[in-house]
Amino acid sequence: MKRTLALLAVAALLGAAKSAPPSGGTQFDVGVWTVHMSQVDVDMKTGDFSTPSQITMTRNGGDIRGDRASGNYKTKSATIYGNVVMHDSEGNFAGVSSTAAAKGRGPSTLTADQVHIDGLAKEYTATGHVHYVQADTTVDANKGVLNDATHVLTLDGNVHIVQGDRKMDAAHVVYNTVSGKAHAEGNVTMQFPGNVNPHIATPKPIVIKNPLSKKTPEPRDLR
Repeated sequence: MKRTLALLAVAALLGAAKSAPPSGGTQFDVGVWTVHMSQVDVDMKTGDFSTPSQITMTRNGGDIRGDRASGNYKTKSATIYGNVVMHDSEGNFAGVSSTAAAKGRGPSTLTADQVHIDGLAKEYTATGHVHYVQADTTVDANKGVLNDATHVLTLDGNVHIVQGDRKMDAAHVVYNTVSGKAHAEGNVTMQFPGNVNPHIATPKPIVIKNPLSKKTPEPRDLR
């Protein structure tokens, strides 16, 4: 009974459960999410919870995995620690709020040492070896904050972005995961492809003779 109550309490982290967890089970539905864990400790008074074992949160088109987690179901917040991996087949981690434009960017994956989820603000804050991949874009940074509603990824610390043949390094970058547009600050360096088409012939230099440079004819001997 205590185990069932604990699972139901964690279910409140993301919303009301669709159904009670199966007897003795560790899987339950929470709105569009299904939460999987082997054990959990919860304070029914404060709302604090923690699990020392691997946690997986799945929904249609996405999932979040990590080594352990803690949070508070009353404030709808959670922090996932250790080898955190976030997948989204629609490319924006937005769940039911995803847009057609965001879907067009393709699947995306974000990995980090830990990720904090703010359910009220709809933000994911990733810290430690942040790595984001989507289509032809790869992003690395010390910290990243991804907003579900605006699709804006704010990056800080040793930011390195590779998009096709283009590269950019900066201290701070604001990147839109839908439009692909970015604003960078702090010792920004950029590299662009510099290949020259070998089939384009190098034009010959044009030489224009100066008419004043003609030699003056030597005077004739009139004797």
